[in-house]
Parts: sequence; C-alpha cells; structure tokens
Amino acid sequence: MTDPRTAIEYRIPATELRIGDLVNTSPGEGDWQQVTGVYLSRSDATDANLLALIESVSERYVVVQLTDVAPVDSGVYFADGVAMTFGADGADEPVTEVVSAEDGVRTYLYTRFELVTIRASS
Repeated sequence: MTDPRTAIEYRIPATELRIGDLVNTSPGEGDWQQVTGVYLSRSDATDANLLALIESVSERYVVVQLTDVAPVDSGVYFADGVAMTFGADGADEPVTEVVSAEDGVRTYLYTRFELVTIRASS
C-alpha cells in the first residue's frame, strides 16, 4: 500500500512555475521554499523594484519570489519557560533568534530554459 503522504520530485521549465509550487533551491541539499510570485513579463508585477528588474531581464529570465524559511538544525529545549536551541559553539540561543522572519522573501532569477526541481504531494 502506498503512503498518501509520499512526495514526488520532478523538474519543470521555470516558465511553468506557479504560486504555491514547492521549489528545491539547492537540489541535493534540500532547501525547499514555496513560490509566492512568478514574473514572466512587466505586466505581472506592480512593485517598482520588481518592474525595473523584470524589464531588464524578462527576455532571458523568469523572476521568481520564494519564501525564505531557513531550517533550524538544532535540538530545542526549554529553560525557564523559554524555547532555546543548542548552539554549535556552546552558545545556546532563544528559538526566536534563529527562526526566519515571517515576511522573508527570496528573489531568484531562473533562465527561461532552466528546469527547476519541484515537489508535488500525491
């Protein structure tokens, strides 16, 4: 019997990315981020900075915005009611200091010919 939580990885052209897709920005290392914006042409954006970027590269690149959620690669414990992470150099830190900001965004440029690794859940 197949586990319904099984995820399948495959590659698609960058031009076919959609909001909500899960992209592996570092294949082999597993840095999965969710697509929050895909800009193929100037008409796809309203932000002035994005418009300028898209205008300058859109014939060659797809501008993609992704979440910026970093993994927490450390165990968590509680000290005096505060969630803490074990520090690599012995200096433990509060979880709130090592987790990503809620509004973190990465902007990537993929060539229009590039294949991007994405994940779909069955």
